[in-house]
Amino acid sequence: MTTDKIEVTIRIDKNGARSLGEVVGDLKSQGLEQVQSHERLMIVNGSVNPDALDALRAVKGVASVRKDVEYKTQAN
Repeated sequence: MTTDKIEVTIRIDKNGARSLGEVVGDLKSQGLEQVQSHERLMIVNGSVNPDALDALRAVKGVASVRKDVEYKTQAN
């Protein structure tokens, strides 16, 4: 059974002692794919299996993990 990946936005703790690169490496090891990191904003975007959300939240240096909202247009 395959589960569709979900898009997530991850906020990195600015006060953490770890570099963004270290945190991103750990996020990837927990299954984060299609990673885009924004060092100035300390935000990482990517896609992941929904079952891995708790693992992402447990990564040292992660302040929050939020599922991105997908907007769909309605056909009239």
